[in-house]
Amino acid sequence: MGWLVSLLTGLLFSAAAVALVLTTYALARRFMPEQDDKTADAASSIGFRIAALHGLILALVYAQELDDYKTVRQILTNEAVAIADIFNDMRRYGGAEVETVQAGLADYLQIAAIDELGSLGDGDGLLLAGWRRWENVYENLLNLEPENERQRFLQQTMLDRSKQIASFRQQREAAASDNYSSLFWGPAIIGVILLAIPYYVFRPTRSHLFLLGVFGLYSGVILFFIYAFANPFREPGKLIAPTMNELLDGEIGAAQRLSILRLEECSIAIG
Repeated sequence: MGWLVSLLTGLLFSAAAVALVLTTYALARRFMPEQDDKTADAASSIGFRIAALHGLILALVYAQELDDYKTVRQILTNEAVAIADIFNDMRRYGGAEVETVQAGLADYLQIAAIDELGSLGDGDGLLLAGWRRWENVYENLLNLEPENERQRFLQQTMLDRSKQIASFRQQREAAASDNYSSLFWGPAIIGVILLAIPYYVFRPTRSHLFLLGVFGLYSGVILFFIYAFANPFREPGKLIAPTMNELLDGEIGAAQRLSILRLEECSIAIG
């Protein structure tokens, strides 16, 4: 379904840009005064300067959004690695608390990889349930009572990793709420309009209209990708956190399913 939303949104952006360019061209042909021999030279010169400024704006914003998108993807990967490290170090630590901590990590991962990414995409921020699961894991790690140097080292390492997870969570929320790109759309759309106006000096032949359509089509594609990268937790550029999903499909997910099964058995026994 995600690819279909992306395709339809991309087609909508492209069609809108083409319509905007051709409409601007038609209106300019209708209302602009008659041109003399030097009008075409002036139009080309002005159009070139507008194109240079407009292209610079698109390039800078596109590069920034793409870089932010890649950064968020790396944050999700680093968070998944930190979760896996705590899960495995807890097994190395040993003791009666292993199952409790691992089950807590599995519950947290379920919320972070599925529920919370959707919440960030909807603009609702991080879920309180996610913080509570993280707090539960952190408290359990603090309550460990190491008996030797090996356990003390592992406890400190897991606590450091837990703090990193909290930092990654805040970075995810900051990336979702960073909406400065909305200031970009006004200059971007105005730039497309201003670039189409100088072409009024050319007659509306099939070749000219086709070239104007190509210009509008490519402008729409660039604007679509900028829009897609603006919020990495929302369609059409939604991240799927592949590393987290792999953990859910592996040992950590198995720990969660085992925890749920035991809770159900306890409920049946009490009932």
